[in-house]
Amino acid sequence: MSDYVDPLLCPLCQQKNQCVNLGAADTEKICWCNDPNIQFPKALLDQVPNEKKGRACICKQCALAFEKNTGVKNFDPK
Repeated sequence: MSDYVDPLLCPLCQQKNQCVNLGAADTEKICWCNDPNIQFPKALLDQVPNEKKGRACICKQCALAFEKNTGVKNFDPK
């Protein structure tokens, strides 16, 4: 079994995560998840399988679905 984790697939839904940091040739772009006002809740991060933690971005759709389904906000106004 390979330990390769595709950084362009969401570790939760396995769909394209649209990560600009890892996927774009234009490295001047900043991914939506780097917004300093976003704090991913521990409960959401805990859903990521251990072998994928820190190796692939959660997609925006999964983050928003978590927020909608749990009421736990991803956005932390500073």
